[in-house]
Parts: sequence; C-alpha cells; structure tokens
Amino acid sequence: MKLTGIQVVWIVATAELVMEVWLRISPAIEAANQDAWMSMLLAGLIGIVLTFLAVRVSMLHPGQTLVKYSQKLLGKWFGRAIVLPYFAAWYMLSIDVLRSFTDFIHLVLLDQTPLWLIELIMVALMAYITFAGGITSIGRFCEIAGPITVITMFFTFVMNAGNVDWSQLTPVFNDVGWKQVAKASVAPGSFFGETFMLLSVIAFMKKPEKAMSRSMIGLFITIFGVFAATAMVLLVFGPNLSADLRFPYFMIVRSINILDFIQNVDIFVIYIWIFGVFAKLSLYLFLTSYEMSNWFNVKDWRKMILFGAPLIFISAIMVPNQTWIAMFQKLWQDAIIPICGIGVPLLLWILSAARKKSVNA
Repeated sequence: MKLTGIQVVWIVATAELVMEVWLRISPAIEAANQDAWMSMLLAGLIGIVLTFLAVRVSMLHPGQTLVKYSQKLLGKWFGRAIVLPYFAAWYMLSIDVLRSFTDFIHLVLLDQTPLWLIELIMVALMAYITFAGGITSIGRFCEIAGPITVITMFFTFVMNAGNVDWSQLTPVFNDVGWKQVAKASVAPGSFFGETFMLLSVIAFMKKPEKAMSRSMIGLFITIFGVFAATAMVLLVFGPNLSADLRFPYFMIVRSINILDFIQNVDIFVIYIWIFGVFAKLSLYLFLTSYEMSNWFNVKDWRKMILFGAPLIFISAIMVPNQTWIAMFQKLWQDAIIPICGIGVPLLLWILSAARKKSVNA
C-alpha cells in the first residue's frame, strides 16, 4: 500500500476541512464575536507547529508506522503502552464524527429515518473501502473528494456575495481583545492538531522525503478554507446570530437565493459533505485496524476491522446526547492534544535524535 504526495495533500485537507468548517466555527464566534476570523488564523499557526512536529518524527523513521518505531525507541512494553492514547483518541474521534454526522443528516434530510440505520450504512461503506483497498483506496478517494469539496465551498462563497455585509466584521478588537481572540483559537487549533495521524500515515508514502511539503500544503488548504468559511458566516449572519447556529456554514448555503432562480443548493453541499465524512471515518478505521494489528502482532490487519467497525457503530448509538460530544471536544483540547499531539511526538523526536547521534558517533 502506497500513497502519492498529492494523495497525502488531500487526505490532510479532506479529513481536517470537514470537521473544522462543520462544527468549529460557532464556538469560535461565540468566544471572539466578529474577530473569530483572526482566531482561526491563530488556530492555523497552532496546527502548523503540531503538524511539523508529527511529520518530522515520521520522517526520521521512513517506512515505519507509529507502533513500530515507538517500540524500536522505547522497547517492547513501554513502546506499546505509549501508543494506547492514540487508539483511544482515534476511536473516540470516529465516534464523535459519526454521531455528529448522523444527527446532522437526521435533522436536515432524513428526519423519519432511525439514527442507527444512518450510522449502519456509513459504517458498512467505510468498512468496505478499508477492507477492499486500505490506505491506497482512501487516498484515491480523497484525491477526488477533496478538490470537489474545496471547489464547492468556493462557489457557495461566490453565490453568497449578494448577502455580504462588511460592517458585520467591525469594530475590530472593540468588543474583545487579543487575549480573548487567542483563547478562542485554542479549540479549533487543537483540531488542526489532528494531523498527529501523520505519525502513521507518512509510512505509506512513495517518497517520504516530500512528506513535510505535502502535509503543509494540505494543512494550508484547510486553514484558508476554515478562515474563509468563518469570515463568510460573519459577513452574512453577523456574530450574534452565527454564535447561536449549530451548523452556520450549512445555513449560509441554505440562504443562497439568486434572482429566485438559483436556490435550494444546500442538498448538493450535503452530499459532497458526506464524501468528506466518509473519507475521514475510513481513514481512522484503517489507522486503528492497521496499528492494532501491529500492536497485537496480527499478520492480516483486515481482521481488526471486524473489531473496530462494530465498536464505532455501537458506541455511536450509545452516545446519549450532545453533552457527551461537548465533553469529548473538551477532552480532546485538554488531554488528547497535549499527550498525542505534543508530549509523545516530542519525546519520540528527542529519542530519535539521540539515537541517530549515538549511531553517527
């Protein structure tokens, strides 16, 4: 299984853009009001630092995934123990994405369909592509879905040009200061840090020496897309209304009306957004299945899909309400990113550098 550089670009962009635009805009606006667009830029800087750290560690161990080189650096037992938070993070993120996606589809499109059926269809599809082609098929799918998603976003911005009110972005820094803008950047910044998945993904690149540039291009696409979506939401709805909307980007798409002729385009955006969610869930199902097979020394990693897919499905059904999702997002910011995005990669980088220095001595 191999990935090209352009596939890595779109894996990063597709996996990140879907969640950030879909769920992270309203909390940022609630905290920073009309200055939320600046918070998104600061969040992007957080993402750049975390992505650099993850990719740099991976490039020191070409052809090896996280489970492999963590054991090489830390020994069999501690090396295995240190990756357990990653399994927990990837499974919980998959559960969060699947349940949030299901609630969204049930709310705006299939209100008479049971939640479990929507979840079952998505889990079956992501299990199929993961089993059939692994990371290669997921990369090829992202290579198609990613550009379509970005192009669709661009056209929704253009078609909303008539609804834009530039006064919605003023006054700058009058209601909140730099501290509040910076505080509002932490939550979306932590989800930009989701790129610690690259600790395992880079191992599949045909040309791992290009990992840094390709990963950063994918992240820059995401940062610009989230920044533009946040600014457009503010320009159309203003900070007060936007902060109360659960899916503000979807609502600006629904508000498109050009000469009473072009309208109701939100259905197309929904279907394209489904592609992004499908790609993201498939990616994490592959990562957990492949890495757990390495952890348990199972030769056929596909067997782990039989464990991972049902676990995600059953857990998503059992999520009681939005309070749990909010708790997970707080856990992601306060615990998962400090451990999986900063602490462990930094430790592995230091050990890798020390090991390389001792070998060269």
